Amino acid sequence: MRKRFYYKSYFFNSKTGELTFCYEIDLPEKRLSFTEKIVFPQAPFQLNALQNQALKHIFFLAHIAFGISYYKAFCPCEIIIESGKLSKAEALFFNRFYESGLGEFAVRNQLNLQGLISFPFEKKEENPVFVTLQKRYLVPVGGGKDSCLTIEIMKKLKENVTTIAIGNARPILDCMRVSGLSAYNITRQIDRQLIELNQSGVTNGHVPITGMLAFLLWGAAVLYDYRYVALSCERSANSGNLMQGKLAINHQYSKSFEFEENFYRLTQSVTPDFRYFSLVRPLSELAIAKLFAQYCQPYFSVFTSCNKAFRLNEKTRLNAWCGACDKCRFVFLILAPFLPKETLISSIGSNLLNDKSQLVGYEELLGLQGHKPFECVGEIDESRAALQMLSQKDEWKNDLIIKELSEKIKPLQEDLLKQYLTPLPAHLIPNEPASLVLNIFHEGLKI
Repeated sequence: MRKRFYYKSYFFNSKTGELTFCYEIDLPEKRLSFTEKIVFPQAPFQLNALQNQALKHIFFLAHIAFGISYYKAFCPCEIIIESGKLSKAEALFFNRFYESGLGEFAVRNQLNLQGLISFPFEKKEENPVFVTLQKRYLVPVGGGKDSCLTIEIMKKLKENVTTIAIGNARPILDCMRVSGLSAYNITRQIDRQLIELNQSGVTNGHVPITGMLAFLLWGAAVLYDYRYVALSCERSANSGNLMQGKLAINHQYSKSFEFEENFYRLTQSVTPDFRYFSLVRPLSELAIAKLFAQYCQPYFSVFTSCNKAFRLNEKTRLNAWCGACDKCRFVFLILAPFLPKETLISSIGSNLLNDKSQLVGYEELLGLQGHKPFECVGEIDESRAALQMLSQKDEWKNDLIIKELSEKIKPLQEDLLKQYLTPLPAHLIPNEPASLVLNIFHEGLKI
């Protein structure tokens, strides 16, 4: 008997704000059923016919996207969709989303999913829903430096902005509070059985969570009547980690410009008035760090990029930086050229650049061994640029990591450093605010 994965049903209750996804997996020895629940706040919702029509399609596509968490437990050969029908374009989108989004998962579990994921589709006409949305912005908050910068840039534009988040991790709530903006907080409840399966040894690993949440943000925009969702995904997310055959494995696939463009096209075929884009897409991590240091001082004591602060299991979730992971190392390194030393150490909790136990981790970030870590970190040359800048600063140049590694990397050409501090033209920022946003970037990044 072949393993089969079923997308059984989805249902949105406008009175309670609860969205339910149901899945099943047929295995040779048994059938497993899963239910995931998501709750949008401020129910009940009074929805008109166009909103209901749009949400029906959006939540169907979200049902397919969120199935990736359950699909990966057994990676069945056969996919059966009982909750609706995909067009050819939608099926191709999800083939790519699953294959690339599970790329790291496949490598870590010594699997190769290339060419094995094929979503069924039917020939059907696209019927866009011309629901009109207000010219307002939702800014997703992740608790890290990037979304803090997006918030402050949007405030400079004096636009109608509301923050939104999925989850209640302390850095998220604190950054939303510091922003002073109104907020929505969506909650998500994963089926407990999946968590137990993962704990028992079933294949587990990274999923394209940013891409999954994009569908909820799309739904939220229609529910709450916002035209724009302004993400905080930088251009460094386009850089992969390694190759598996012909597939570039990128931990940040669903933060990449490729995904952003693909998702944008998908949304336009359903709700043409909606816009999903990343405000900081033109920027490198180095540029974001420089702007964060200038514009985001109120967030210095509350922001956290360490993934251990966002664990699904609240009992194992940290309330601060762990100080021992690739994300902590990278963020410390990239901010160090732009923040006072004591301010940075106070924010993260220790001086990671004067800690011998961090040496191997920094060698990987700098491309001196291994490969670019499977984390949301910038390009190797960005890390090298930051290290080079620190080697020329009296307050940093004698720290252990700087002394040990600065001589092992070739000095970057000045024009390359300038490139990292120059916004690039590839982005999907809407025309109206784009020129103002780029002006703010250029002004803040003057060397």
